[in-house]
Amino acid sequence: MAYVAQITPVDQINAALRGSVIDTLRLFIPSLAPYSNDEAFNVILNSPEMTQRSFRAFRDHPDAFADMLRGPENQPVAGENEPLSCGRTLTQVVALVVQAVAKRYFRAKLSLRRPAAPAAEPGLMEKVSRLFSSPPPPKAETRKAPSQADRLFLAMRDHLLFEWQLRLIPHYVGLPVPLVQRLGSRLLEFREIEDIQWMVRTGQPLSAPTVRHSEALAPLHIKADLGPMPIEPIAAPGLEITPAPAVAEMTQAPMADQPELTPLALPDGVSPQRFVAAVLGKVNPPLARWIAREMSLNPRQLAVVMLRAYEALPAGEFQRFGACAPHSEEARRFLAAARTARFGVDTSPGKTAEFARLYQARIKSLMQG
Repeated sequence: MAYVAQITPVDQINAALRGSVIDTLRLFIPSLAPYSNDEAFNVILNSPEMTQRSFRAFRDHPDAFADMLRGPENQPVAGENEPLSCGRTLTQVVALVVQAVAKRYFRAKLSLRRPAAPAAEPGLMEKVSRLFSSPPPPKAETRKAPSQADRLFLAMRDHLLFEWQLRLIPHYVGLPVPLVQRLGSRLLEFREIEDIQWMVRTGQPLSAPTVRHSEALAPLHIKADLGPMPIEPIAAPGLEITPAPAVAEMTQAPMADQPELTPLALPDGVSPQRFVAAVLGKVNPPLARWIAREMSLNPRQLAVVMLRAYEALPAGEFQRFGACAPHSEEARRFLAAARTARFGVDTSPGKTAEFARLYQARIKSLMQG
């Protein structure tokens, strides 16, 4: 019986990208017209800038690509975390593309090697002596060590996940591998070219990403509404509070049609007001604004989401999330888990538990080799 090679999800993704996706992209990127599909595929993946243009066309003209976003039952797929017909999600496909672009770019920039000098022509006596000598033993096969480009890619692969990283790939190429390993998932906190360039120059990690001036001055629209909050410290472990004006403003009265902002369990001697204020105080303002905007939550809904997430997640996970930057890996993982579980306006126990399970299941890279 003939052996039939199994088609993997990555094979299906590559076939779609080389086929219908390229055909559609030609409608919006005229410079692809002279190339065959395979050539256009390589033109795009060999250039972070061309890949950005392709994603922009995809985002700006969703109707043109709608037939390609189908699920296992050929149903339309609306969410980026819903499985496609290949079994992967759009979020995972985006990560594969970003990884492929980075791998090619790193190799193009870091794997340039000088051609080896030609071997000297043996002299007459050397040729004669070879006729009477035993053939040399075969050379032992040596495993090729990873190139500098491949070492950088392997260190960074699990953190190459999002479209916005494409503009940073030409700057990532200068990062030392030990620094990338030291940064780990924190790499995703840094979205500004200047931050990456600074780390390239110094070889040291930044303590925190650059915050744009306009974002730093934006007001915080998250308010608890359980009444005035006293400012004396509380003794509950894990709920230390740093008073701040934004937290002190949490005094709105609850509305009848708004979710209940009540802790499920309280430490002894801690009022609901103090407990909620402590939880909200663990979430940095830019992150809170970003989550509210991305999830379309009003201030009270956002406060309830943060409270339920704090109650459902391990303390260390919530602490790490609350300290992260908008668009960071932790923030996007939170958002993806919430959307998939439909946890947001609905914070029922079932939705909250599903969100917590998804959030703690870390994304693994699909790119092999």
